Amino acid sequence: MNNLIIGNTSQLSYFFPENYESISSRNIDFSMVNNKKYDRIYLLFAEQRTFLNENVDFFNQINFDYTVSVIDKVKDYCNKVVIYSTSELWNAYDGEVSVDLPFKYNFSPYIKSKENLCNYINLNKDKYNNVIIIYPFNFNSVFRKDGFLFGKIFKSLLKNEPIEIGDVNFYRDIIHPKIIVNESIKTNSDLLIGSGELHNIKIFIEDLFKLYNKNLNDYIIINTNNNLQNKRSGYYSKIKYSSYDEILKLTLQDLYEYKTS
Repeated sequence: MNNLIIGNTSQLSYFFPENYESISSRNIDFSMVNNKKYDRIYLLFAEQRTFLNENVDFFNQINFDYTVSVIDKVKDYCNKVVIYSTSELWNAYDGEVSVDLPFKYNFSPYIKSKENLCNYINLNKDKYNNVIIIYPFNFNSVFRKDGFLFGKIFKSLLKNEPIEIGDVNFYRDIIHPKIIVNESIKTNSDLLIGSGELHNIKIFIEDLFKLYNKNLNDYIIINTNNNLQNKRSGYYSKIKYSSYDEILKLTLQDLYEYKTS
């Protein structure tokens, strides 16, 4: 039975098996979708634009209104619909978190729009009993857009461009998109996916440059003058889905494969 990806420019889309069907999330031809029966349909189109300074209504347009409308149009033509939310819904906790904990987060319009979607799906499980919600921790690959920190880092590594960034001496649970995709394919229930530990982002970036045979100081200027206060707690996944070494290895593999493709 076929599987379908809706959102073929998402970071995650590049890590699914090549035999999965893939279409754009814009101007979807639902008659084409509804003429088939899929095993799983993955909605990948709502991960972008987190860094934009907009209100809740702006983010709701894609992360709630459009996502729900697509789910409603495809859910009866597949066994499972897999959608992607965010681990940020637990970012006010300290320590390990799991998918069964109540949401508790420092407000942002983007996160609020994700909460709106998840609450709606969970409160209407009789209608959405075949919808799986994936809550990924921070993930980055060479397909990350330039507006994000790691989009700039990868651009510098691949194009030998000097960049200026803020203070990155902080800790996060980070994961690689390939791990998220693999777990998404296997699961039949909601998942919160992270590495299960906190990693120092500055050290991770330094290790990337070192393994890519570049001197970080030749390319990166760290400017802390305009940094916003970090209000995020040290939260991480209770379940360990990957290790630091594996995330580093997969990221380095991305860089080499992207450069030679």
